[in-house]
Amino acid sequence: MDDELLTIGAFAARARLSAKALRLYDRLGLLVPAHVDTAGGYRYYRASQTERARLVALLRQLDMPLARIAEVVETDGAEAAALLAAYWAGVETRVAGQRTLAEYLRARLSGRSSEMYGRFEVTTAGVPEQVVISETRHTLADELPAWIGRR
Repeated sequence: MDDELLTIGAFAARARLSAKALRLYDRLGLLVPAHVDTAGGYRYYRASQTERARLVALLRQLDMPLARIAEVVETDGAEAAALLAAYWAGVETRVAGQRTLAEYLRARLSGRSSEMYGRFEVTTAGVPEQVVISETRHTLADELPAWIGRR
């Protein structure tokens, strides 16, 4: 039964994905068909590919970018779980910042913005004069600890 080839439509129904999504995942190398008909370009999948397809679909429900999904599905066990945990920690950090911004904007739009300023205390600290060197780099949040550790 695992060797049975399914049309893209039958596989899409089984995996609960659209044929359009499957074509995209094929182009990205994320979920490659078991066979492509050279004459008509029809894609065929094996029933055994359903589990990977469902995992991709579930990770998409978390709004995980396809490049990150590719990393997770190519990794096994605890390492895949750690990749998911790192992604989710980033999501929670981003949402916490957005929550604060939304609270500020609600207050501002309702005319209560001056109340927001009373919630924060700004102080100035003096530091001795010193030589400073800086470096600018664009990096993903999960790459930051490793980059800082090299400094």
